[in-house]
Amino acid sequence: MRWHVNKRNLLNLVLLLAVVGLGLLAWLEPGRSPEPPAVKITMLDPGSVERIRIERPADVVEMLRRDGRWQLTAPLVAPANSVRTDAIVSIAAIESLNQQNIAGLDLTTYGLAEPKARLWLNDTLIEFGGAAPLDNRRYVRVGDTLHLIPDLRYYQLIGHWNGYVSLRLLEEGTQLDRIELPALTLVNHEGSWRPEPIPEHWSADAATALAQHWLNAQAMAVREQKGELAGEAVRLHVRGQEQPLRFIIAAYEPELVLQHLDLGLAYHLVAGRGADLLQLPAPTDIDVQTD
Repeated sequence: MRWHVNKRNLLNLVLLLAVVGLGLLAWLEPGRSPEPPAVKITMLDPGSVERIRIERPADVVEMLRRDGRWQLTAPLVAPANSVRTDAIVSIAAIESLNQQNIAGLDLTTYGLAEPKARLWLNDTLIEFGGAAPLDNRRYVRVGDTLHLIPDLRYYQLIGHWNGYVSLRLLEEGTQLDRIELPALTLVNHEGSWRPEPIPEHWSADAATALAQHWLNAQAMAVREQKGELAGEAVRLHVRGQEQPLRFIIAAYEPELVLQHLDLGLAYHLVAGRGADLLQLPAPTDIDVQTD
């Protein structure tokens, strides 16, 4: 009886080894070459990019990375939208779906005789041509090589320059010492915000909330400032800066429009943000203070 059990176990072991061997054979596929590594359109590491220049038929957009932050430098100077700039520098590492040397090619066929957009990442030039007939792909030229890539970033490259401006009213990490609004002023006393003149009833939490709304405020859109400047003034005193940031309240409805006098830009916010940015929240019975 013991002999029959051992024999059956031996048979099972042989069958198991055969299955493993067939699996290894299928995986190794003798004679098959390994997949070649993906070809990227540039050798740049996106994290090493410090300068961006975008040439379109209508204008030129330029950006610089300073102290880890992107700054728009043309057509005007303003903090840059980090989401948009990150998307642009990622083009450096896009994988090429197909590539060939441009020698002997008719560049007109690929829309590259007169490129639709030129992008410099540091000193590396990427020229964008026409779209391939199928599959949302686009021809680009880098040096002497024609690449076919997914058409993911082209429409961001040709968008209006204001799309590259940060939507934040204040750069992240900004510290304010004083906020001058049409109806009141807030002063930062060693981290504690107090209104001036001090109302009969006020809330320390409400004053802090109002200051935080300014520090975190983001616009729906940023546009070039146009027309005559008229409206109530807002001044934000930034710690370490001699001159305050100056805004004009150009409209309350249907959007709150704050014109940044120093940048020449108009920030368009949801109309309801006026209550958050321009007046103290109503105090509760719990945190009311009197002076």
